[in-house]
Amino acid sequence: MKTNRLFGYCALAGLLLSSCKDSPSIPEVTETIPSAYSVWVATANGSYLLTTDKIMKDTLLSPANNKGVDITGNLPQARYAGYAYIFNGYYYLSNDGTRFSKHQLTDNGQFKEVDNYAFPTDFYLGKVAAQFSSTDEIVFTGTGASDANLEKKVFEKDIYFMNTKDMTISKTLKAQIPTLDYTVYKPDGSVDPTILNVTSMRIGGGKAYFGFFYYNYDYKPVDKKAYVYICDYPSMQNGHVMSDDRASYVAGHWQRENYSFLDDNNNLYILTRGKTDGTYALMRVNNGQTQFDKNYLFDLKDYAVKGGDLAWLGDGKAYIRPYVIDVANKRIVANLAEMTGGDPTTTINLIENGNLYTAVKTTASKWFIYEYNIKNNSVKKGAEIDPGVTQVYHINKLK
Repeated sequence: MKTNRLFGYCALAGLLLSSCKDSPSIPEVTETIPSAYSVWVATANGSYLLTTDKIMKDTLLSPANNKGVDITGNLPQARYAGYAYIFNGYYYLSNDGTRFSKHQLTDNGQFKEVDNYAFPTDFYLGKVAAQFSSTDEIVFTGTGASDANLEKKVFEKDIYFMNTKDMTISKTLKAQIPTLDYTVYKPDGSVDPTILNVTSMRIGGGKAYFGFFYYNYDYKPVDKKAYVYICDYPSMQNGHVMSDDRASYVAGHWQRENYSFLDDNNNLYILTRGKTDGTYALMRVNNGQTQFDKNYLFDLKDYAVKGGDLAWLGDGKAYIRPYVIDVANKRIVANLAEMTGGDPTTTINLIENGNLYTAVKTTASKWFIYEYNIKNNSVKKGAEIDPGVTQVYHINKLK
């Protein structure tokens, strides 16, 4: 077996971990990528990648034609699209609970594994904090809640640095998030061993940010506060928990989607649940600060926010499905549901050349790719997707 070593560093000491890659190694696939874009969809029977050279042309993308690549066998469940990432034209999947695999679409319509990394314990891809195209490196966490280290009074969250060229972990850093400073009890009076759920991770301006909530034995937030852990990056030192009770706990779960974004000035915006059940609010931490901005709260209770992967669009705007928002001025710029006459549903959208691309399901149960022009605040309809599709997960650029 080929052995990799994971070098972990925390604020107090370095920790050496080890794992191994599967053997024998799988040779790199050399076939050219057949199309420029792929759309990851689910049907009642499985998961498919629908490929096309142009997503804005008048065409039908369907699993039934030769542009539909069946990837069902690579995923135990269709929902595992939430644990997948695309980078430099390759798909990265945590497809069996330990194995982190690199896949490529080939010109003969195959979805081939070209390399992998085997973690020593259970692993599914969680948050992807950063990517560095020049170094072929991605920075990410695993999913799952964290149990407390009662001796240190911290929850430890591993951050992995992977060289995607050879699928090796160059180092592992540990975020050490403090436990609650009070004891939580179950209804029967016994102590509740609270656990930690990280819902977003961002890195920028020399800082790492983790949106999270503490939750109890019944998988519910312990309290209604919004929590963000901030520390220096990459040292992971000088950690501090920010909390705010003007809205409610931070939104999201542990899958790949992020419920926060950094603007061009490295100000952090994080989506929280609202004071009213079923609603949301947007909060801000200004660059260089270690507390929430008490002068900023965008209460979204009057809008049908649907969460999903938040995206910074530039030009002062962000996408919080289905709305384009002027974040600084707390103003709705566009409602893509109204502009397209349907329901934007894509889990991971594509942003390219000043445009946002998302899949919309119309009231007639038809699916289309729509382009939203950020500068012009306009939409345009592109390719149609087979009506037999039940969900559109990703719109990805392959080359």
